[in-house]
Amino acid sequence: MNRILSSASASLMAGLAICALILVISLFDPSIDWLGFLSFLLRWTHILGGIIWVGMIWFVNFIQFAALDEADDAGRGVIHKLIVPRVAHMFRHAAHLTLLSGVLLMISTGYLFDRWVFSSAVYIAPMRSVLLWSGVIAGAVMWGLVQFVIWPNLQTVLGSADAEAKAAARQRVRRFARLNLVLSIPVTFVMVAATHLY
Repeated sequence: MNRILSSASASLMAGLAICALILVISLFDPSIDWLGFLSFLLRWTHILGGIIWVGMIWFVNFIQFAALDEADDAGRGVIHKLIVPRVAHMFRHAAHLTLLSGVLLMISTGYLFDRWVFSSAVYIAPMRSVLLWSGVIAGAVMWGLVQFVIWPNLQTVLGSADAEAKAAARQRVRRFARLNLVLSIPVTFVMVAATHLY
């Protein structure tokens, strides 16, 4: 047990191994619906990616920014060197995973290209569709903010730009990280509502 809990990587691998065991056992069910099973795996991946992404959004906004504001120059240097790049890496790749798994999930459940997957059109209740697509659009905006605004500006902050450019980039990172925080709440709400309310 100590070995499993000795590092985050070992703990992650243990959790994934447990999931893999459950997955293998469930594959022996002769009545398995393979498309439903694929949709389940995509939904699980989408939720896991979303948890990490939104968790990083909250961490950046409520912990990292506060720590940077309170730290002296030496402390900020340590945070920028040891924490910010790791958080940015996790943040960015969780956004990729969430977007990709979400698109694939929409295909496997008939929201996109239903005639490619199913023999006839898939009926989706109008309000469910409105909720889902509003979440999709806002989620895509969030992803775009990460990839095309936050990430490039963060590279400026962590790079060798002059102090004025770094200050401007730092403000853009903060502003758009806050916008991601604003959007994360309704996106999560409408995605859960689209799945469970209708």
